[in-house]
Amino acid sequence: MNGELSGTGKKDRCGRDLFLLHVTCFLLVVCYVNMFQFWAWLSRQLGPGLPLKMLPVIATLAVLLVISLRFIQRANRGCRIRVVFLGLGLVAAFLALAIPDPHLPVKRVHVAEYIILSFLVRYTLSHRLEGLRLTLFTALVTALYGVHDEMLQGLHPSRYYGWLDIVVNAVAGLSGALFGHGLVCFDRDEPGRTSRSWRSQSAGRAVLFAALLAAVVWQVLYFYHHLGNGDVFLAVAPVIACAVMIAALYPGSVFGSRNNHGLQAVFWLSLGLVVYPVIAGLHWVEFL
Repeated sequence: MNGELSGTGKKDRCGRDLFLLHVTCFLLVVCYVNMFQFWAWLSRQLGPGLPLKMLPVIATLAVLLVISLRFIQRANRGCRIRVVFLGLGLVAAFLALAIPDPHLPVKRVHVAEYIILSFLVRYTLSHRLEGLRLTLFTALVTALYGVHDEMLQGLHPSRYYGWLDIVVNAVAGLSGALFGHGLVCFDRDEPGRTSRSWRSQSAGRAVLFAALLAAVVWQVLYFYHHLGNGDVFLAVAPVIACAVMIAALYPGSVFGSRNNHGLQAVFWLSLGLVVYPVIAGLHWVEFL
C-alpha cells in the first residue's frame, strides 16, 4: 500500500511539474507579445539600413550556435548526432527568415524566439515522449503556441493579428524541433517506453486529431478575414465539435494516459484557442 501511494504521489507531482512547464511556455509567448515595443525601439535606433536587416539573422544564428555548443557534447558520450536533421533545421530557419515582409525586418526576430521556445517545449514533452514522436509533437505544439501568440496580439491594444506571422512561428518551431532531433536533445534513450503507445494509435483517433488541427486552421483564416466582424460561433464551432468528439470517443487521449502527452498538449492548446473569439466578441474588446 505504501508503495502504491508513493507511486501515485510521484505521478501526481510529475503531472504538476509538466503543467507548470507548459504554463512557462505560455508565459514565454506572452513575453514575446510584449517585447515588440523593445524591438520597435531598437529598430528606430538602428535605422532602416543593413544593421537592422542583419540583426534577426545574427540572432537566429547565435541561438542555433549556442544550442549546438550546449548539446554537441552528447557526441562525446556515445550519442550519434543526426547531421541530416541539423541541415534540415538550418534550412527551415532560413526559410522562416525569408517569409516575413522585407519592409518589416524586425518581424524576423520571431525566428530566434520560436527556436528558443521549441527547445523549452521539447524539454517539457521529453518527460513522456522520445524519438520521432518527441520531434513531431515539439513542432506541432510550438506551432500552436505560435497561434496563441498571434491571437493574443489581436487583443493587444498596440499589436495586430496576422496569419503570415503564424507561418513564421510554425516554421521556426519546426527548425528548432529538427535541430533538437539532430542533437538528440532531451531524448531519453529508454527502449520500449513509448513504442507500445505508438503502435496503439488508431486510425479514427488520428483522423479526429487531424480534423482538430484543420479546424484550428479554419479559425485562424476566418479570424483574419473577419477581424472584429465575424460570427463567433462560426469561428469556434469546428474546433469545439472536434474536441467534443475526441473527448467522448477517446477520453484516454485527453485525460488519463501518460503515454499520450503529446496528444493532450495538442488537444488543450487547440481548444484554448476558442477563448480569443469569445473575448473579441465582447463589445469592450476590439480585435485588430
